[in-house]
Amino acid sequence: MGKELSEVSVLSSLSKKHDVMVSGRTIKVVANTKYDDRLKETIPNPNKMGDLGNGSWGYIDFLVNIKGYHVVRVESLDKRRR
Repeated sequence: MGKELSEVSVLSSLSKKHDVMVSGRTIKVVANTKYDDRLKETIPNPNKMGDLGNGSWGYIDFLVNIKGYHVVRVESLDKRRR
């Protein structure tokens, strides 16, 4: 059996990650790739820190499927603005 999760503890844990930001009921996640206008192709996103592992994605899954949040992929995050 999995452990009991609380919305508050999950949000607290995700707030420490660089590649995710929760604003209201929206979870913003930095995308793996981005389109480079100069090169006219998709490249790996230089803004991605790579700090979301299986546990973090489990928390995001909990928020989406149980608590009604939704995920949006973004090119970058400004963590100063919440």
